[in-house]
Amino acid sequence: AATGRLLPTGRPVDALEIPGLGRIEASLVDAANPMVFVRAGDVGLAGVEGPGAMDARTELMVNLEQIRAEAAVRMGLAPDRRTASESVLAVPKVAVVAPPAPYAGLKGEPVPEEAFDILSRVVSMGKTHRASALTSAMCLAVAARVPGTLVHEAARPGGEDVRLGHPSGVQAVGAEVETEASGGSARARKVIVYRTARRLMEGAVLVPGSLFTA
Repeated sequence: AATGRLLPTGRPVDALEIPGLGRIEASLVDAANPMVFVRAGDVGLAGVEGPGAMDARTELMVNLEQIRAEAAVRMGLAPDRRTASESVLAVPKVAVVAPPAPYAGLKGEPVPEEAFDILSRVVSMGKTHRASALTSAMCLAVAARVPGTLVHEAARPGGEDVRLGHPSGVQAVGAEVETEASGGSARARKVIVYRTARRLMEGAVLVPGSLFTA
């Protein structure tokens, strides 16, 4: 965590004043990577759009950068919006979230809403990710376990893991979070990610027998 706090502002939701958009709600969360989460509907999206469709909308990308810059200031990552947009480009990342809805993956394959718990489209360095970066997925899973966040609001309840629907498919991440009864603070206890392995190459090496004789 870059800020040292799961909820850098101490709140699960903050109201950001964004030029051209007005006041917009956002959840600022710092787990593995600082991120700002906004509702897809609040920025004119359904949440099922692909990277190409999002990147082609210049006004959308400008608005998301302004949200990111304001979030950077609120999280203590930059002193002002200008510095955030000129010098603090990598964090926080922006994620647009929405409740489950069917969509088509990058190869056109259908992804049914029953296959995942929340839609997410992550924007970093002015581009929409074609998949879900591991640290972004970890932060989203943690945020989904914090009552009051926009991620918690959008995610389907229940389930041992949070199944994230991203442009390339579905990724499952487990997260365990402790929250105070008052809701004033939260702490991530653990995050569980899954990886697969496959055989890349096999073969035989021919070694001269003379190497094994005295």
